[in-house]
Amino acid sequence: MRFWLSALVCAAGLAVAGCRASMPPSLQHPLVGAASPRFNEVTIDDREVNVPGYLSTHVTVIDFWASWCGTCQDTMPALDALYRDHRAEGLVVVGVSVDEDASLAARGAEQLGASFPIVFDEGQRLQATFRVSQVPTTFVLDRSGTVRWVGRDPASIRSAVTALLDER
Repeated sequence: MRFWLSALVCAAGLAVAGCRASMPPSLQHPLVGAASPRFNEVTIDDREVNVPGYLSTHVTVIDFWASWCGTCQDTMPALDALYRDHRAEGLVVVGVSVDEDASLAARGAEQLGASFPIVFDEGQRLQATFRVSQVPTTFVLDRSGTVRWVGRDPASIRSAVTALLDER
């Protein structure tokens, strides 16, 4: 009981003080702290995507997913809400589908309501480059293109993005 009371008082004090969000714990992944692999792809709806972007001004989320992935059914809508909430602040979200063909990726993205760009990872080249062994796996990059966080939990993804958007 004492712990929860202390936590509540601390949270209230931090909210009043206007503190910055802190980075949640990341999965241990070899890319955390390293420059993100670069890629230039065309999305399933023919938009060009460059990661990290040419201008180092965006916080970027890269989510590896598949239409058959049960957990992705929760992650993708959460990412879309995050994208809609923060794209005006410079948030870029890119979904990377590891489905067997592009039509499955397109259908899955539509069913899940993804409004952010979706890349079909033909031959799982990006999956190998990013060392993704299971989906969903989400990478959060800071404005300089450094991988700062890797994980799967939508609430933690939001926290990581918020922490990086707060950095100026």
